[in-house]
Amino acid sequence: MRWSPVRYTTRYMRVLRRHARASRAVLGIRCSVALAAVLAVACAPAVAAPSTPPAAPPSATATVPPATIAASATSSARPTPTSARVTVEMAEDFFTPKTITVAAGTTVVWENVGEEDHDVQAKDGSFGSNRLGPGDSFSHTFTKPGTYPYFCTPHVGDGMVGEVDVR
Repeated sequence: MRWSPVRYTTRYMRVLRRHARASRAVLGIRCSVALAAVLAVACAPAVAAPSTPPAAPPSATATVPPATIAASATSSARPTPTSARVTVEMAEDFFTPKTITVAAGTTVVWENVGEEDHDVQAKDGSFGSNRLGPGDSFSHTFTKPGTYPYFCTPHVGDGMVGEVDVR
């Protein structure tokens, strides 16, 4: 098949449209989470201040539910409040998002939205998929905290790598 500027441009435009959709999805999730937080604070009943001050200052760390951790990740993840599920899209030579942070027990779904076959392989061999054609998906539930780098075998040389950080 000969190289054609029209074919190349058409393919490039499809990839740009997918990126735009993913960016809009991330913005929508972040705005939804922020709005929910504002409404929760505004609608919460007033609590009387304690008569004695607390013995120690409040901790700088907080326990965050899985859906909140996933929504705050720099990603196009689509968590729902009732499930710990995050979606990572695969297209030509990239994962979107490239890095996600989730809570233990979260299921990550890799969905091939591109036109080429891909796979998902953990660098440590802890999970892996078969080849996934366009529209196919693969999922894995992360039960142990840690960092899980992964890659696409056919496109690792093109930089198609990602990482799941489990807390």
